[in-house]
Amino acid sequence: MKRPAAIGWALPLLTGLSMLVTGMMESMKGFLPDFFLNEYQFDAQTSGLIFAFSSAGLLGANVLAGRVTALWGWQKAFSRHQVIFTASMALMALLSASSAAVWCGLFLMAGYANGIVGMICNVVLPLASPERAGQLLGRLHFMMGCGFMIGPLVLELIVSGGKSTAEAAAAWPLILFAFAVFGALLAYAGIRPIWPSGDGASKEKRLVEAAKPQRLFSRGSIVPLLGFGLLYFCYVGAEVGLTVWYRPLLIQHYHIEPGIATLLFSVAFGGFTVMRLGVSRSVRRWGYSGTLIRCAALAALSLLGASLVPGLPGALGYAAFLMAIAMIFPTLTALAVSYWGELAASRMGLFFACGFAGGACSTWLIGALQQSASFSHAIMVVTGLFLAFTAVLFGVLRIPFRPIDRRVS
Repeated sequence: MKRPAAIGWALPLLTGLSMLVTGMMESMKGFLPDFFLNEYQFDAQTSGLIFAFSSAGLLGANVLAGRVTALWGWQKAFSRHQVIFTASMALMALLSASSAAVWCGLFLMAGYANGIVGMICNVVLPLASPERAGQLLGRLHFMMGCGFMIGPLVLELIVSGGKSTAEAAAAWPLILFAFAVFGALLAYAGIRPIWPSGDGASKEKRLVEAAKPQRLFSRGSIVPLLGFGLLYFCYVGAEVGLTVWYRPLLIQHYHIEPGIATLLFSVAFGGFTVMRLGVSRSVRRWGYSGTLIRCAALAALSLLGASLVPGLPGALGYAAFLMAIAMIFPTLTALAVSYWGELAASRMGLFFACGFAGGACSTWLIGALQQSASFSHAIMVVTGLFLAFTAVLFGVLRIPFRPIDRRVS
């Protein structure tokens, strides 16, 4: 199918590279608990709290996303928040003797910037080309998966792989500064593409006006709003919780060597990344509902196997879970954008906020339980959240999606 001239190639490339950097940064969190412990003597609960502040920043960003994009428009909001991300990474690199409170504040700042940028990336592509929403979102999250796959391998070479504690500590400021450089380049590149609706700010103002509280919580919209909010809370909480703690889980609970643990992490996200590309084909074949149901069922079976089987097969079960859920987020997002149409931008800010609230809760709770009980108890947070997601999913899919939940031709 020929790509519409209105979207071109620059916008998908820019948003894809942004998600690539986001994926690399998120994968970095799997290495940070060791750095925090060795360099600052932060325990697992404190590390989980720092990551929770990152998710809290993402949450706050998506609560404010509608007003931010209404004020500045798509292009300025994107570039300015890449500058904020750059500043937060640069400060992390420079403040090498910071306290836990400073790390929390900087992760909050970085999370906020990433939240605005991520919301923009996930909304502008469906708005620019609605008929290709599933395909474009699949490719977008494919790029994020590439970041999750590449990041651990690079970090394993730089901060692990036989490096002493002092050598690893000296490398972290350089890594953080590299992220600052990426952010600066993306901020500059944001000037180039043609963004949807030349008058982005005006369009966003109309969307905000259309989404006033009495409309937002009207009798006809409260059920799908609550349903999708719960779906994002439970799903993102499960995905983020396992993403952050999967490598420490392999090392501490399954006693796998750090190098092999990194390789398994990368293999899991390699499969996760490849599966992202199947979104468009799956939706064409099964529709949005059919794709979500099949992915959720396979993921639940993987979690069941991981919890029942000990040793390396159990560890691989969590990798299978990550691969099984790969298509859920872009499919769910495409469904939500299609369902709300012109109100999608304001609605997605709310839903992403719910998702990052789930991520903040799960990362902190897993760290706290791992310290007070055990990793086997902590990882039950992921299982509980995903089972709740699956239960809510079957309820939400009973909402009539007549005009959109079809096999896309």
